[in-house]
Amino acid sequence: MVTAMRNTLTMATVTAALAGGAIAASAVASAPSAPSAVSAAATRHVEGRVTTIDRPARTFTVRDAERGTLKVKVTSSTKFERVTFSALRTGSRVDVRAKRVAGAWNATKVERGEVGDDHDAGDDHGGDDNGRRHGGGNDDPAGHR
Repeated sequence: MVTAMRNTLTMATVTAALAGGAIAASAVASAPSAPSAVSAAATRHVEGRVTTIDRPARTFTVRDAERGTLKVKVTSSTKFERVTFSALRTGSRVDVRAKRVAGAWNATKVERGEVGDDHDAGDDHGGDDNGRRHGGGNDDPAGHR
């Protein structure tokens, strides 16, 4: 009788553990997944000016004051908006999204930057300075002229 009771108790424990695992597994499977560190690190977004262009290699370099310099390769799947690779010039403003593939940054999307969308100019985004020395941006102390 003790052996039968022990077997029943063991079966109940195993069944509960399996059911608990199934519930936990279904909760994990249904939970929205956040981008992994690997996938987040494997994509990049830069906005800035084109500093170099190598047309035969189909590459160009973009300088973003906040994010640094990025050399990207144009592939057959690169999407262009309001600009083409042949129209790119040194100094052109661009918005680039790139993905790391086999050690290189492949441009997935290249878009012509907007006028005034120049992160290299040191603009504090404070608006019109009306001839004053500083723009009166959020980084200026109270009462600053």
